[in-house]
Amino acid sequence: MADPIGIIVNYHIAYTKAVFVIVPGITTKKDAARLIGHKAVWTDPKGVKYVGTVSGLHGRKGTLKVKFRSPLPPTALAKPINIA
Repeated sequence: MADPIGIIVNYHIAYTKAVFVIVPGITTKKDAARLIGHKAVWTDPKGVKYVGTVSGLHGRKGTLKVKFRSPLPPTALAKPINIA
């Protein structure tokens, strides 16, 4: 289980399909690099699944960048995401 901390925001546009995620227990780039390519799934309370993949790293402390197929709703932030 991981927690999304925010969406990627540029000067003019918010990329709501890309989310930064912190995974508990992962604190280094080396540990986080093992998760690149894994599937990430968030399920909303109605049962709709949002599927994405871990596409890269952000920073030096193990934060992951996850790209979803469809934009996540704002209620998804700070809710657990399954990474398998």
